[in-house]
Amino acid sequence: MNLQWRSAGDIMVSCLGDKDGNAEGNGFLLLDSEFNVEGSPVFSYDYWYQPRHNTMISTSWGAPLAFTKGFNHQNVSDGLYGRHIYVYSWPGGELKQTLDLGNTGLISLEIRFLHEPSRDTGYVGCALSSNMVSILVKPLKVKNWILPEMPGLITDFLISLDDGYMYFVNWLHGDARQYNIEDPKNPVLKGQLWVGTLLKKGSPVVAEDENGNDWQCDVPEVQPDINLFSSICKTS
Repeated sequence: MNLQWRSAGDIMVSCLGDKDGNAEGNGFLLLDSEFNVEGSPVFSYDYWYQPRHNTMISTSWGAPLAFTKGFNHQNVSDGLYGRHIYVYSWPGGELKQTLDLGNTGLISLEIRFLHEPSRDTGYVGCALSSNMVSILVKPLKVKNWILPEMPGLITDFLISLDDGYMYFVNWLHGDARQYNIEDPKNPVLKGQLWVGTLLKKGSPVVAEDENGNDWQCDVPEVQPDINLFSSICKTS
């Protein structure tokens, strides 16, 4: 579920499904400033709008009855996970176009436009396909895991305020990445940090490189600031 204040003073809340966990009940709920229900004009999970282009685009995750029980690859084949993005007029909320991303856009989650309001460029992070529009995270060949290949599983991402860089994380691979997107159509990987993963040294899961060699990654240990923690506890 996501929530945003709109410039008109009302609130838009995205919903994932109905009370039984089916995708049929998902969509958006509009509340006025007194939290009265105004309507449900649009559809799906995360969303972003560019008022100067009179456009809003939303994404699609999946049916709660599927992902709340743990990931099952059969649910993908059964169509219980999303692969579409939806284009709406803004602020009217009329669905103008549905784009099928196919197997390159499975589980489209977060969407971000560039911060410059006159720009018409945005990105969608497709978790299971590990595809960020033109940024494709190749799956890793692995051993001792549920599948022979492990997708990156892109989750959240952000764009720097100057629209020069994108940062995102691969939940399963366990790395955080920095891309230069000054040319949005040709992103360049500039930095990568392994911060926690199934592939860390000592894990039973092992990755395999292009030459067939096994590898695991070093993950830095982060030491908590005990003094800061004590100060917070005393304050609370």
